[in-house]
Order: sequence, then structure tokens, then C-alpha cells
Amino acid sequence: MELKDIQQKISTLSEAERERVYTQILRIVSEYDYDFTEIELGNKKGDGCSCPHCASKKTRKNGVIKGVQRFICNDCKKNFRPNTGSATSKLKKKELFKAYIPQLLAGHSIRKCAKETGVCIQTAFDWRHKILSAFNKQQSETRLSGICESDDIYFTFSNKGEKNLTRTPRKRGKGIFESKKRGISTDKIAVIISSDRKGNKHLQAIKRGRVTAYEIESVLKDKLEPQTILCTDAHRSYTAFAKQNKIEHHTIKASAKEYKRGVYHVQHVNSIASDLKLWIKDFKGVSSKYLQNYLNWYAVNDIIEKAANPVRNAAVMISLSSVAWEQFKNIGNLQYLL
Repeated sequence: MELKDIQQKISTLSEAERERVYTQILRIVSEYDYDFTEIELGNKKGDGCSCPHCASKKTRKNGVIKGVQRFICNDCKKNFRPNTGSATSKLKKKELFKAYIPQLLAGHSIRKCAKETGVCIQTAFDWRHKILSAFNKQQSETRLSGICESDDIYFTFSNKGEKNLTRTPRKRGKGIFESKKRGISTDKIAVIISSDRKGNKHLQAIKRGRVTAYEIESVLKDKLEPQTILCTDAHRSYTAFAKQNKIEHHTIKASAKEYKRGVYHVQHVNSIASDLKLWIKDFKGVSSKYLQNYLNWYAVNDIIEKAANPVRNAAVMISLSSVAWEQFKNIGNLQYLL
């Protein structure tokens, strides 16, 4: 639909309807009314301007080049900009990137995002995963308190997009002569989902195969605030983790048809797991190397949607990460893929 068609339709509306259209247009325009460079520079000031190379706080300004403030680290002696290492690092089309964010948040396909933004499909794909890599910072800083529920779910390992498979291709269904792997095997990737009663969520892909107390500790030990009560199913690995770290632990035995014991249950985390599986199906198959990125996206969805200005809030989250570029480059070498 062209602009003249929109104007013609608006002219046929009543005064009250025009007022509603005007209000809606103002809301949409306000979502774009921000400067990415200013947000990045503002974050540097708020973060004490830490160095993205060595994380040192001993930094200082080092001149302006082409209108962009530069900094230098007194420890590693490296120069950097406000967006060094971020999702917009080395980006040549920042205005198009800004227009891309609402398309991503709307859940549009890569092709539609590319068409609406005016970039090629490969660029739209790369931008999606640079943004989702940036959301990992929010995941890494999440802390859980009060009553925390935790559970593990499993996704089938996928090599979608790989040109050279190291295994025989899968087929729909299984013949009577094909070997079958029962239960949890290395064909599955374990994802540990944790949530407290305040709505804070943490999701992490951890390994291929069944999780042990060691993996649970690597995920949860630094996520639980002191005095947090852990509530899980009767999995022995969670019991071992809680005992080793002296955490109050309550188990719910669903196999014995026990679903709740007073205020203790795992219904919230089970609901998240169910919703996550439905949500991720909309992407028509996710390659395992990108799984953590989609978990990051799911975890921040509620935070972004509840903000007064969702697009600007997402832009702030994106600009806060100074390791998004490095994580994007090394996305195929994540520990859980090994």
C-alpha cells in the first residue's frame, strides 16, 4: 500500500478514529526516536568505561575521530570505541540496523526482515545472531532468589545448514532394522531452565546427553542468591548439587503423583519448558549451534515487551554487550556442541 492510499483511507475516518490513528502513529515514531551512538556512549559512562579487551576500569578519553569518541586503556594500551566488540562493531549500515530491530522483535522471518529493512538475506541472518549474542549479557547477569525452580529439558541435536555431515542423515520414522537410541543419548542437547517466583528466568544449553551434578553446579552455583530455596524434581544430580553447596532443597516426585507440597512445586518451570518448545517450533528447526542464542531471545522477551518503549529497551540491551562480536564469531565452537 502506497502513502497516497493510506492518506485517502484516513480522510474517510471520523474525528475520533483519526485521533486514535494519530496516537498510534506517534507511538510508532517514538520507538525510532533514539540515537544508537548516544546510547552506546551513555552506556560507557555508566559502566565506568571499562576496556572491552581486558575489562580494566583504568581508561581515559583519547580524542575524537570522525565525530566518534575514542578511549585508551592504561593497562593493555589498546584503543577502543564505545561500540568496540558490540553487535554494531564494524557495522556500515547502523541506520538500517536500527530499523531491523523492530522486525526482529516482531518475530518476522529472515526473508521478511531482509525485505522490510532493505538488506540481503545473509546480512539479516548475521544481524539476528549478533543481536541474540548480545542478549547473552542479560542472561549472564541474571540472579535468582527466594524459591527457585529448576529442571532440564532436551532438544534433538541438529546440524541444520551444515554442508558436510559427520553422521548418516536422519529419516522420517525408523525402519525395523535401524538401531534405536533409547532414553537420553548424545543425540540430545540438555538445557537447564531455572526461574524464581519473581519471574526471573535463566536458560542455558549445557551438554550433549544427560546432565550430572557437575554441570548443574557450573550453571546454578553463581546464579542463586544466598538463602535461595531450590525446588526440583527427584533427579539425583540436583540433590547432589544442593547437598554439596548446602542449599535448602525440596523435591517433587511426579512419578508418585506428587505435584505440589505446600508452596513448593515446579509448575512454573514446567510451564516455561512447555511454552519454550512451542515458541521455538515457529522457527521451523533451529541448528544446535544457534540454540543458545534462541534461549537468550526467549529469556529477554518478557523484559522487552513490558518496557514502555520495547524497541529502545532492546537497543540498550544490545549496546551493553562488549563481547557480542566475539561470541558471534565463535558460535560454532560452543562447549555444549562437543
